[in-house]
Amino acid sequence: MTGLETAIILVAFVITAAAFAFVVLNMGFLTAEKAQSVISAGMTEASSSMLMDSGLIGQFGNVTGSQQYVYLSKLTFYVKLSQGHEPVDLSDDKLVATYTNQRCHGEIYASNGTIMTIKGVNSDGDRLLETGEKFKVTVDFTQLNSTDVDPSGADVYTRPYEEFRIELRPSTGAVLAIERQIPAVYTTVMVID
Repeated sequence: MTGLETAIILVAFVITAAAFAFVVLNMGFLTAEKAQSVISAGMTEASSSMLMDSGLIGQFGNVTGSQQYVYLSKLTFYVKLSQGHEPVDLSDDKLVATYTNQRCHGEIYASNGTIMTIKGVNSDGDRLLETGEKFKVTVDFTQLNSTDVDPSGADVYTRPYEEFRIELRPSTGAVLAIERQIPAVYTTVMVID
């Protein structure tokens, strides 16, 4: 009788240990799978990256007067995909573009497409920036109303000796930040280094 009781207790311990081991192994597999998905998402986020493919070409207004009246009216540059990275969607509902100068901050890329336009130079016709493709980005500051920025009513133009920043934030991938200081301006069109 004692041997039978001992066998029953031993079987109960073995079943309990097996159930506990199953729970521990299952939690380990779940944790490993979650870590793998986090690493995969991080690699996707880090691997989508845009680069500027040329210098910034600025168009200015009032260049014949004093420097205090000169203003940046239009900005043009080209973007391409970093080598070996994932494609970036440049649709206006997937890409956020912001503009900042010392007086204001605002979003410049929206569905109306008047302030910032993105056109494919050698693309396959879609809005996806893929390997080997270039897109021309044009920002027309004359279309940016003072009510579209914070604080409302601020001067939206950047003038000589002032800094501006444009950020392109895709839905996945690194932010392309362009930050420059405008030098003295004496011509209508010039490259901003």
